[in-house]
Amino acid sequence: MTVKDLFRHPAGKTAADAGFEMRAPASGRHCLSFGLQSATGLPYDIFVSLPRHPPPPQGFPVLYLLDANADFALVDQVMERLTRRPGATGVEPSILVGIGYPETESYNQERRHFDFTAGPTRDAFYAETTFSFGGQDAFVAFLRNKLKPLIAARFPVRTDQETILGHSLGGYFVVELALTHPQLFSSYIAISPSLWWDPDRIFAHALPHPAKPHKPVRLFLTAGGWEGDAAPWQRQETPERAEEHARLRRRRQMVRNIDRLAEHCQARHPDAIALRREMIDDEDHSSIYVASLPKALRFALPASDS
Repeated sequence: MTVKDLFRHPAGKTAADAGFEMRAPASGRHCLSFGLQSATGLPYDIFVSLPRHPPPPQGFPVLYLLDANADFALVDQVMERLTRRPGATGVEPSILVGIGYPETESYNQERRHFDFTAGPTRDAFYAETTFSFGGQDAFVAFLRNKLKPLIAARFPVRTDQETILGHSLGGYFVVELALTHPQLFSSYIAISPSLWWDPDRIFAHALPHPAKPHKPVRLFLTAGGWEGDAAPWQRQETPERAEEHARLRRRRQMVRNIDRLAEHCQARHPDAIALRREMIDDEDHSSIYVASLPKALRFALPASDS
């Protein structure tokens, strides 16, 4: 089953004429998908999930999600659960927009390495890779000039309440986006960001901007407590495999890099960035995604701000 199999497609509707269709609250969130091309001709599959609630007068907040082929269904189910009773959970009903790739059932490693990076890494793991890198500027332009305007034109959205969420290399992209395009979104969620990709570039961005945004950029950083060493369950594998896990984590220094970035932002951007750093014990690079979602969504989509 692919992500598209989960969706109900309105008969005869395309991206050009997709509108907001209200459904009875008992029917749950309403999903649709469509294809979209960037200005450079790269194809994307876009997935949209609409809340069960009627839209408020000011419109819904929007959560944009990277790697949607792999993670859209998970985030959509968490949002459905958390927004049934906003007063109890603290999470505002919101539109979810997933950014994925055609003919992809999980992570499209070729495309994400191109879209999320500005250039190659020195990490030894990629010494003999065939991936292409450096498409970040074009991907930012796609978000800014094509996808966001289309969503705002077709759905009842609050353009001042827009969040982007990424994990791992997607989290690296989200961090760089927060530091270089602080007004593109109101909140940025970076789950276990791969800051090891090009730390010199990231920390060079963490300097005062000539013009501060009108209000602080909201940045959520999180990592798992077992991202600095092999987790207990990974040590139960073969000794060679367990040592491979440990060596990779020690080299990439996920937790240390997040701590360093948090300290840097707080020192250099005390008024421009509202930062929250969360370390969640007993989680690793994969499980942290699931464990951190309620905290991240409550940070970016607080019901009290509705």
